[in-house]
Amino acid sequence: MLAVIVFLSLCTGAAHAQPMPAQMRAVLESEYQFPSSELDQVERGEAVARMAPGRSSDDVRMAGVIRIQVSSDEFMRAYRQIETFEVSKEVRHTGRFSSPPSEADIASFNSTDFTKRELQACRPGRCAYKLPAWLMEDLHAKINWNAPDAEMQAKALIKQHWIAYVKRYQQQGDSALAVYYDTPAPYSLADGLRAVIGAAKGLWSQLPDLATYVESYPRHKPAGVDDFFYWQEAAFGLKHVLRTQHVIIQKLPNPGDAHYAIVSKMLFATHYFRAAFEFKYVYPVRTASGRQAIYLMACQRSFVDGMTGIRGAILRKIAESRSPASMKENLELGRTQLERARRGQ
Repeated sequence: MLAVIVFLSLCTGAAHAQPMPAQMRAVLESEYQFPSSELDQVERGEAVARMAPGRSSDDVRMAGVIRIQVSSDEFMRAYRQIETFEVSKEVRHTGRFSSPPSEADIASFNSTDFTKRELQACRPGRCAYKLPAWLMEDLHAKINWNAPDAEMQAKALIKQHWIAYVKRYQQQGDSALAVYYDTPAPYSLADGLRAVIGAAKGLWSQLPDLATYVESYPRHKPAGVDDFFYWQEAAFGLKHVLRTQHVIIQKLPNPGDAHYAIVSKMLFATHYFRAAFEFKYVYPVRTASGRQAIYLMACQRSFVDGMTGIRGAILRKIAESRSPASMKENLELGRTQLERARRGQ
C-alpha cells in the first residue's frame, strides 16, 4: 500500500484538484475489500471503514479513510496535541508522557477499574488484568491488604512500575515489553507485536528506514522522524482499558505539501488487546477550488481476546457490525474538529 502511495506522491504531486488516487482505491479494494461504491462516497465527502478477514480468528484488521479540508501540516500539528486530538465516545482520558516520563504525567489517572478485590486475587495464570507475573508478585509482597488504604497503595505501586516500564522500553526497546500472565499460558507482547507488525509490512514496504526503526527502537532512528508516548483510558465493552502507546512519525521528502506516515505501537493494555498497532498515512491533495486537503487513511491490526471458539465467533460477528461504524464516527468527529479549528470557530 505504501509503495503505491509514495509512488503517487512522487509522480503526481498535490498541486492539482485530485480525487482519491486510483492506485489507493485499488489497494483498499483488494486488501480491505472495500467496494468501489464506498470509496466513491469518500470523494463525495463521507468517511468509510471496514473490517477485513485476518489470518486467524483473533486477528482483527480494520481500515478507514476520509478526506479532510486541512493541510497535512495542520493535521500533524493537531495530532501531536494528542491529549485533545483523540476524542471519542470511547475515550475517557488521554495524557502525554514527558521526556523522561515521570509520575506527574499520570497524576490524573485514578481508574476505578483497578479494585482491591481483583488486584488481591491476581495470581500468575489467573488475573482480571493483563499484568506480568513479577508485578502480581510485587503487589502481594509490598501491599498491606488489610489496611484501609490498600487499594490506594496498590494503585501507587502500579503507577511506579508503569513509569519504570516506559523508561525501560525507551532504553531497551521491545526486549523490555511485558509478558502477560493473566491466563495459564504466558503471552509475550514483544512476540505479539512482531507478528502483528510483520503481517502488515506491505503498508510500509517503501519506507525501509521507518520499518527498521519501528522494529529496532531505540536504535537506527532515521532523519525526519520524531516520536512521543501517551497513555489513554478508554471504554471498550464492559471494562475500561488502560493502554500506553508509542507514536512514531516520519515526514516524507516530497515536492509540495508534506506527506506523513504514522505508526502507533501499543506497549500494554489492561484488557482485551494482546498486541496492537495502527498505521496512518496523510496524503495531501487539492480540492477543485484549489484549497489544501488530505486523504487520511487509518489501518489497524490487533490480536484480541475472546475471538476463538463458538462464543468467539459470535463476538466477532458483533465486532464486524459495530467496530467499523465506531471507526467511521471517530473519523468524522476528527474531521469536524479540524475543519472547525481551521475556520477559527
